[in-house]
Amino acid sequence: MNIMNKITLKSLIKNKTRTIVTIIGVILSAAMITAVTAFTSSIQQYIVNYSIAKIGDWHIMFGLNNSEAYNEIIKDRRVAEISLVKEGYYAYLTGGINQYKPYLYLMELDKKALDTLPLYLIEGRLPENGDEVLISEHVLSNGGVEYKIGDQIELKLGLRYLDGYVLNQYNPITFEDEGEKEELKITGTRKFTVVGICKRLPYELEGYSAPGYSIITRLDETNITFEENERISVYLKLKNPRKVYDFENDISKKYNIESVIYNDDVLRYMGISNIDRFNKVLYGLASIVMVLIMVGSVSLIYNSFSISVSERRKHFGLLSSVGATRKQLINSVLYEALVIGSIGIPLGIGSGILGIGVTLYLLRDNFIRMFGERYPVELSLSVSVASVIVAALVSIITILISAYIPARRAKKISPMDAVRQTMDIKLTAKKVKTSALTRKIFGIEGDIALKNLKRNRKRYRSTVFSLFISVLLFISTSAFSMYLTKGVENVYEDYNYDISYTIYKNDVLSQNHLLAFENICNLDGIEDGSIIRNSFWNAALSKDQVEPSFYSRMLEYGYNDGDDVEINIIVYSVDHNTFVDYISVLGLNKEKFLNSDEITAVAVDKQHYFSKDEGRYINSNIFKKHDETTITVYDYSKIDYNESDTSQVDNLNGATIVIGAFADTVPIGVSEYSPVNSILLIVDDEVIKNTESSVKNLPWYNVFYMYFKADKPAEVIEDIKKILTDAGLDTTDIFNIAEQVEDNRNIITILNVFAYGFIVLMSLITIANVFNTISTNINLRRREFAMIKSVGITNSGFNKMLNYECIFYGLKALLYGIPASICVTYLIYLSMTEGVDIRFFIPVKSIFISIFSVFLVVFVSMMYSMRKIRRENILDTLKNENI
Repeated sequence: MNIMNKITLKSLIKNKTRTIVTIIGVILSAAMITAVTAFTSSIQQYIVNYSIAKIGDWHIMFGLNNSEAYNEIIKDRRVAEISLVKEGYYAYLTGGINQYKPYLYLMELDKKALDTLPLYLIEGRLPENGDEVLISEHVLSNGGVEYKIGDQIELKLGLRYLDGYVLNQYNPITFEDEGEKEELKITGTRKFTVVGICKRLPYELEGYSAPGYSIITRLDETNITFEENERISVYLKLKNPRKVYDFENDISKKYNIESVIYNDDVLRYMGISNIDRFNKVLYGLASIVMVLIMVGSVSLIYNSFSISVSERRKHFGLLSSVGATRKQLINSVLYEALVIGSIGIPLGIGSGILGIGVTLYLLRDNFIRMFGERYPVELSLSVSVASVIVAALVSIITILISAYIPARRAKKISPMDAVRQTMDIKLTAKKVKTSALTRKIFGIEGDIALKNLKRNRKRYRSTVFSLFISVLLFISTSAFSMYLTKGVENVYEDYNYDISYTIYKNDVLSQNHLLAFENICNLDGIEDGSIIRNSFWNAALSKDQVEPSFYSRMLEYGYNDGDDVEINIIVYSVDHNTFVDYISVLGLNKEKFLNSDEITAVAVDKQHYFSKDEGRYINSNIFKKHDETTITVYDYSKIDYNESDTSQVDNLNGATIVIGAFADTVPIGVSEYSPVNSILLIVDDEVIKNTESSVKNLPWYNVFYMYFKADKPAEVIEDIKKILTDAGLDTTDIFNIAEQVEDNRNIITILNVFAYGFIVLMSLITIANVFNTISTNINLRRREFAMIKSVGITNSGFNKMLNYECIFYGLKALLYGIPASICVTYLIYLSMTEGVDIRFFIPVKSIFISIFSVFLVVFVSMMYSMRKIRRENILDTLKNENI
């Protein structure tokens, strides 16, 4: 160890208070950085684990019908794990009550697939051989057939055919009146013993329109054969998941495989996506977050080292006078940084991990209540090696940058100036001159306060910079969190109801249905309900009626400039009470919309869809003006597009509908958005029935839907079934939609937890930064304050002077901080628009909070710092040359 390093260590030991304060700053910074990386790592791993529990631990699935491709895949060195599922055979479900799901669907799983795919037992065990079977509870809850453990069942298995083609689970049931009726050709019989009951498979494996209830048996993986019309689904987990798209491309091209499914959710949350724009959003936002953390940390630690160097200027001057070079002085400061970093960074990383671990542990019960017990996944601390390395590297770089800047400034000071401490008093009258207006507005105290700030420009700028960074970090972090949440909410479809009940076309909306609906709405757990039927029509709009961007897009689809453009009309006919409540909430005239002489509708002109051309989600409007207008609707389904006769549209019978108002909200059961090139019309079903308008002659689907909003859907659904049963109605078509959308809502909730946690962490950095800067600057100005007191300023005047300084600090910081924050917010917005079409907005609430917080933190820091100084003796303070 050279002499300069020894002197540096002795200086650190001698100035224990300053050393401890600096180490605490490093610990806090490293802890914050680690907290963010560890929290991100934990949340990401939790979402990945949740997706695995929901869909299965696999990356890609190939549907194979030949042994050549199968043999190459299982021998491929890129593959880590292989799970095999033999599927395709159906059997009639004897006694089933759901006409849209008349089959049992046999899936044979090998030993690995039983662990890989999401099978959750309700009772019993998994099958151990091909003579045992696992039954889905959906067979009872939806199909009305009960199987018990130990039951012996004999199934006549076969394949579904339609017009010579073999059908699978992705093909819904086909009825005779919809065309050619499908046929089940029996190929053999198998006997099974029921050994377990499991939860329904996720919709990724058994879609909601799937015609068969999944039942599971064991596959003999030693005897894999590819018989005619049989398929083996091979679920693969790769050694390097990031190569999954290259792997699929190689295999699919070589063997012409068309049936390929990616485990999109798992890959997406692992940070792997084949959509370039998703990666741009991900990396763009990650870069912004890291810059915010770096800026906050550098400003915090920089101030500690800057103050340390300021206090040691006289010491550096003495060393320079006895031969120390400028390089040695810089190395001395950097060595001090490394020593402090070697202590502070490990403690900071440990503190950050511990803090996040405790936080996640305390949040664990909330997550369990939030997610329920659908999937056995716990929120726990998951610190990856990468997150620790990133935290350590960012902390080291931050410390070196923070120490190097003040060290370079210190080396430029001559030894004589450093010893005599004359660096900060090279002033002229012009530099501290204030206007007469300042004294008139703020008085003598305000004038002195402004002169003090001008006299101590470096310290003033340091404090203002800290406040500026605080404002920038808080508003930018809030904007980041808000845009992230808005983006995810925009992508995932949400519903304004929890339970739906479908009355199909073979039924009519009888008095029993209406009575059952009324009784359900009166249940304690039901908050709201509606009855809706819908239809799909068309309309032609002129160029003057539509948005220019929409018209340009239609021209790309083949329309000629100047022609009317065709749009789709989705009509929701809502029960009378719901419609009346709806227009009342909108503040509209009831008489206008309940007049049966003409059909008056409320329109919702909000399209939301994923554009393959742009690779992002789009939000758009069709109408240029949202004023009252009249449109003519047609049923274009009567048109034969294979015919060249252009007069078909002219021969259609249309109906006139008045759009009485446009709205952004919808009744329960109506979608908030429409697909591309579509608008929603909401009308009163009672008016439709009573009208003499030609609208009544247009085709309506004789399918009615009941929608209910419930506080606890899982608990109230049994009461709903009982009411329907007592009314003599079928209960097979009641569906708990809350379960379907729970995953999407949970993802948004996780992001909100992450967002607000991130805001809290960054707020702590900024508060600590401001407090450290102001308190230390006040401590260094003790002689200055003693001088002011010695010339006769009263305590009241002295306090006024400090208050004005606080105000000047805050105003200057906000003057720069708010515009800079808006610029960063715009950069965040640009990153988000790479994947989601959302509008630019400014986090106004966060701006007001930052304005209030800046002045609060400044005044509190000033009051705390002055508490000790007020008790000091003026003469003793003036004699002290070490401050």
